[in-house]
Amino acid sequence: MTEGWADILHPNERVLWQGQPDQRIQWRGPGLPFAFFGVVFAGFALFWMVNAFAAGGFWIFGLFQFVTGLLVAFAPLLLGPFIARRTWYSLSSRRAFFASDMPFSGKTLLALDLRPSLGVEFDGQDPGTITFNARAEPIVGEQFDSAPAFALIPDARTVYGLIRDIQKGSV
Repeated sequence: MTEGWADILHPNERVLWQGQPDQRIQWRGPGLPFAFFGVVFAGFALFWMVNAFAAGGFWIFGLFQFVTGLLVAFAPLLLGPFIARRTWYSLSSRRAFFASDMPFSGKTLLALDLRPSLGVEFDGQDPGTITFNARAEPIVGEQFDSAPAFALIPDARTVYGLIRDIQKGSV
């Protein structure tokens, strides 16, 4: 599992786990109010276009509002899986790594030392999110993450236990 990590890992450090966020569309969280508003907005625009067409008016003017409503409705739901496909997480015997390859911002690799005093929180869900209470520093790229997390990972409880073992020094 350490193939390609030669320039990144410290001496005697080894990779213990690698994973990606869940790539399914999440029908929960902050995207739902946007989805509801977007559907209502698009529905009203469609209603307006149909009535304008029936009255012989300029119905195509409502097409912009209709498309905008659909974008507002579905972009937040589809953006999560898009980001998840381009995000990778790794856990070594000393650090947590957060990698991404996003359009326009490029490749980034961030690292966070898993010292014993580091606050780590697990939401208890499956797939679950493990949040780190420290700032992840860049190794590749110039971006940093002030609120790093392993978001929506499968088997998060096992990974959380592994993080706690690393913090105790038993790995």
